[in-house]
Amino acid sequence: MTIFRPAYESDLKAMYEVFYQNEIRDSPDLRPPRHIPPYMRHVLQTGTLSVAEQDGEIIAFAGAITREKITFLTDLFVLPAHQSKQLGKTLLQSVLPQDHLIHCTIGSPDPRALALYIRTGMRPQWPYIVLVLERPAHKWEALPHIQIVEAAPDDPALVHWDAQISGRKRPTDHSHWVHEQQAVPLWFQQEGQTIGYEYVRLAGTETLWYPEAYALGPIGASTEDIATACVLAATDWALRQTQTVLLGVPGPHPCLTPLLARGFHIIDIETFLSSAQKPFFDPQCYVPSGGDLF
Repeated sequence: MTIFRPAYESDLKAMYEVFYQNEIRDSPDLRPPRHIPPYMRHVLQTGTLSVAEQDGEIIAFAGAITREKITFLTDLFVLPAHQSKQLGKTLLQSVLPQDHLIHCTIGSPDPRALALYIRTGMRPQWPYIVLVLERPAHKWEALPHIQIVEAAPDDPALVHWDAQISGRKRPTDHSHWVHEQQAVPLWFQQEGQTIGYEYVRLAGTETLWYPEAYALGPIGASTEDIATACVLAATDWALRQTQTVLLGVPGPHPCLTPLLARGFHIIDIETFLSSAQKPFFDPQCYVPSGGDLF
């Protein structure tokens, strides 16, 4: 008999094992995780996590966070041996109830997952492209006309800027990036005017393949015209500290071509889905924090 229930702190290790088993299906040599990603505990504490349990074993889980009018599905994973048994559908209904909120997620390339999300009312909007740059052989092109200023971690202006560009106010997530993922917040300025913001996360990335990478995001720019310059400036700052940089970029964002031209390569292509009739943010001005909290 399968039991569906809220998740507890003691479930996190077993839940991450469900995620890990999904990831290694096509990569049997993938090394085991060293620790549970901090975002999972953050979702437990500030969102909703549900599990499916059978004979005392957690076989599936789902998570979601709600920030103002937006509910983002952070996770939906089922052990490979238990897939195609309606577990995902039941868990999805438990964390995405029928309400007036906008539901959205980053969907994997699995057609079954995409079909499930579409049946719940979310529609594919554009590809979400994950990029990595490892040990660039050439010198990164700096942008002298962009000034990078480290921000105070508790600067309320960061929350305000992010709310305007990402489409929802989320101070708890800002605190998580700084305190749990060792993020350094940055301001981008041009001719004395602030034109954007960025978080460079030094730890706690969710990827198993690049655990030492510095993850970029969120990155927000005031206009599409300077969006690419902000992403390039963020990369320039990060490469002074590390040799591996990771970020996920919405398909419409203008930075994709310049990043690929400068040595980034694509490691994954997923899909952003949303129930919103109109976009709640501009994907040409915003690079998310990743597929975990978006």
